[in-house]
Amino acid sequence: MQIRRTILYFFATMLLSACSLTKYVPTNERLLSRTAIKSNVPEAPADVLEPYLQQEPNNYFLSLARLELALYSASGEDTSKWINRWLRQIGEAPVLYDTTLTRNSQEQLEKQLGNKGYLHAKVNVVEKEKKRQVKVTYIVNGNEPYTIHSYQIEIPDDTIMSIIKQRNMLNVPRVGTLFDVDLLAEERENVAKLLRRKGYFYFQKEALSFTVDSALKSNQVDIVLGMQPTYLANDSLINRLFTKTKIGTITIYDVSNAITTNTQLDTVKVEGFLVISDKKSNFTPKILIAKTLIKPNSVYNERLVERTYSSLNSLQAIKYVDISFREEFDGKMGCNIVVTPSKIHSVALDVEGTNSNGDLGMGMGVTYQNKNMFKGAEIFRVGVHGSYEAIGKLGDITNSAEIGGNVSINLPLFLVPFTSNNFKRKMGGTTEFSVSYNFQQRPEYKRNIANAGMKYAWRYKGIRFSFDVIDINYIYLPWMTNAFKEQYLKPSSSVRYSYEDHLIMRMGLGASYSNKRNSVASNFYTLRGNVSTAGNLLYGISSAIGQTKNADNQYEIFNIAYSQYVKGDFDFTYNHYFSKKNRLVFHSGIGIGYPYGNATILPFEERYFSGGANSVRGWSVRTLGPGRYVNTGDIDYMNQSGDIRLDLNLEARFKLFWMIEGAAFIDAGNIWTIKNYEEQEGGYFQINEFYKQIACSYGVGIRADFDFFVIRFDMGVKLFEPSGATSNDRWRTELSWKNDVAFHFAVGYPF
Repeated sequence: MQIRRTILYFFATMLLSACSLTKYVPTNERLLSRTAIKSNVPEAPADVLEPYLQQEPNNYFLSLARLELALYSASGEDTSKWINRWLRQIGEAPVLYDTTLTRNSQEQLEKQLGNKGYLHAKVNVVEKEKKRQVKVTYIVNGNEPYTIHSYQIEIPDDTIMSIIKQRNMLNVPRVGTLFDVDLLAEERENVAKLLRRKGYFYFQKEALSFTVDSALKSNQVDIVLGMQPTYLANDSLINRLFTKTKIGTITIYDVSNAITTNTQLDTVKVEGFLVISDKKSNFTPKILIAKTLIKPNSVYNERLVERTYSSLNSLQAIKYVDISFREEFDGKMGCNIVVTPSKIHSVALDVEGTNSNGDLGMGMGVTYQNKNMFKGAEIFRVGVHGSYEAIGKLGDITNSAEIGGNVSINLPLFLVPFTSNNFKRKMGGTTEFSVSYNFQQRPEYKRNIANAGMKYAWRYKGIRFSFDVIDINYIYLPWMTNAFKEQYLKPSSSVRYSYEDHLIMRMGLGASYSNKRNSVASNFYTLRGNVSTAGNLLYGISSAIGQTKNADNQYEIFNIAYSQYVKGDFDFTYNHYFSKKNRLVFHSGIGIGYPYGNATILPFEERYFSGGANSVRGWSVRTLGPGRYVNTGDIDYMNQSGDIRLDLNLEARFKLFWMIEGAAFIDAGNIWTIKNYEEQEGGYFQINEFYKQIACSYGVGIRADFDFFVIRFDMGVKLFEPSGATSNDRWRTELSWKNDVAFHFAVGYPF
């Protein structure tokens, strides 16, 4: 009940803060309280038209209270006091109602509706005033729109017309659709861009124009896309537009400073490219040419120019790229590419606080990075990290420590054997090699983890791919307590293989895609998927050579059993923007791992856990599940892992004031085992039972958005606990801070 009173007090305080909002509104002025749009145009609903309003009211918190305005109003008039200056800084000054901006908004709405085919649209404005506050409603009446009766393209060149006819027709203006000016402008740009990608270097959208005929005495128009008359009247200009251009000499400048008359330059000719560098050359010609998709003596293609920009800019060692063209004497188009290097060396220090199951600790890491190790834009990283956590519930041993290091080098080349250089250049991928070592000392065991791997990463048609060619993990536990051995390593234990020395040799393929564009306030979704498998190659070799299995019916390599499994994960996130400052985020994630062949259980490192800052936030990390499993011991979190995971999250994010954001969320999910392990009673996944075991929690959070990273603090409250013995235990109607609330501190959004 105390939690409820706290939440009610919070909202009551916010509602009271709405008082005296007109404190700093001059006597002869009025406060703009709200704006609304009521539209009967299906193609132009309120959320589409809102960006065209010239004036917006103060920001609302959860559509209830103007918290930023309330903070500003709470300040005193004496600005010499720091508290008044601070309140005004984090708050928001009152938005004074401006009738001129309202008229401008009305005109902009009618203009935009006209662009969408509603040329006779009318927008009426309704004002409602109460206590010196004005609510403005824009009532949109579209009337009958104009539609396209016919659409043709007339360009006096057969080759160009054949190119246009073979293009993708998805976004072409169609008969019967609305007369959309924005779509026509996009069509003109697309036609010009298509031709520039086919070699017509000089063809710009300004050479095209639309002729629109509405003389049919109806709300229909005939549209013709053709050449501007001024171009048609000039034969030399038309000939220039209708002639394909070839690329001549490509010169790449790799210089540290601006070129002057005193700069000594070296010129190297490689594969038809001229690479000019000064004495402090930054890159080898090979990497610059490999990332350049434009080729000498090829037909000009604007798409390849765009991809060259992207390819060179993808190198972290390059700060800036400029590509320009010049006419050469033989009619070809010469190309100049200037690359400017970025800062090569960097050192990063990371410090973080940890809170695992109520145990406080601290971690620190130092990473050195060289973005151009061998002048081929190779990224070399070496780092060390350590952490310490105080534990006060495990007898005499009261600490947990971890220390480790890693070394990696990322090559900006797709080192795939038996493939052509052209294929590697088009894929634009990278190859990474890495090794790491980690030592963990916990009250119940000591563990060493050594890792070595090789990975490819590339992007294709907007999808990011990563492929772990090989990822080897060796886990060695030199010491553990007798209590730990008795609980998890007894011969009859079905989960002991997860906590013995073992080897994991895996490979995996991951992919991610997001339709997010530059606009930060538009709806978008993100998809992520990953599939990995381990042990198949080793198992095949062991079987082929007739290797003898050990007492546990497992093959070994160097007297160490290796894991064999397949595992897949899929995550979907959708962001819905109500405004620039308010959005709703939905996330769902599922995962499943299945051990087979040489393993009866997944390795502990590959098993799922639930609860924590990025899962069901009413529980601390590793304290939920599997299924309706009941935690019975201090180190029982070892059993609170599983082979199947489900996460469902719904979170409202809203701007409060300054850089502070708020959040309200509902989380659901759990983990399960894919086999009925005796030690994890109640954790087995059953199709007719699992939905009864989905835990649920709700909560609120505060975030500080520093643009380049976000710090967040979330408080989750249990709602449904699947391990409860009775209905009252499962549904948490009576809450307590100790048992039903979890606090989480983290960096970045949870999803």
